[in-house]
Amino acid sequence: MKRILIALALLGLGLAFAETPDSGPGEVWTSGDGPQSVSESIQVSIPVRVALHITETAWDLDLDQVPPADQLGEGCYLIPKNFGDYNDDGTVDAKDAFDAYMDGELRPAHNYPAIYDYDGDGKIADDEKGTLFCVNKKIVQKFCNNWSTGTGDGCEFDLKVNITSPYPWDPETHNFGRMFFYDEAELPDNGTVENYVPFVELTAGSNLEGQAIEIIRMRGARFPGWLDDYITEGFWFDGTELPGDYVFTVTFRIDPI
Repeated sequence: MKRILIALALLGLGLAFAETPDSGPGEVWTSGDGPQSVSESIQVSIPVRVALHITETAWDLDLDQVPPADQLGEGCYLIPKNFGDYNDDGTVDAKDAFDAYMDGELRPAHNYPAIYDYDGDGKIADDEKGTLFCVNKKIVQKFCNNWSTGTGDGCEFDLKVNITSPYPWDPETHNFGRMFFYDEAELPDNGTVENYVPFVELTAGSNLEGQAIEIIRMRGARFPGWLDDYITEGFWFDGTELPGDYVFTVTFRIDPI
């Protein structure tokens, strides 16, 4: 009889444990003759993050040794002497030269000043001499997760150009022709693109003290993952350039807004 009472006591103790799961730190268990369940709590904290990656950090362009255009579309091209308002917008500027470059209408240049006997007839026609147009390419990848439903937050992508040499800068005695940047940007499908300026031109009279040039402003959206900006940068030495060594600091910046 004593053995039966002990067995019943142990059985009751086991049932008590089954009805009251252990709640010690980091561990819970339960058992019984019916459905059982346990739960956990998961907390994830994601901070606001903005980031940039650039595939090339220097471009050394020496017109004493003109780099001819290559298969990647980098190098220098001839803008012929009779070149005019290519895109029919009423002005002749770097955008005309860039559009002709994008359309494949320009021929590789071999020297500075630009002159070359392309047809090999021993003569130089007007379309075989002219000015020099040089381009370089790189990729800037942007990341910005600054967006929450209903807040209107977003991201801004800017370009700043400082001329660091010669200094002080005097546009009357220093001239590099026309400098330009073209941004073929990946943009998210959602949200509002408040501003997108794919083409920027700078001349000797431009503000070269690092004033931000807004390229992209997004509201109500983020830049999901890493989005690519395919940057084409370059110069059109249009005949206004003056001799000298010119050093620029180009800064791409992304801000949460």
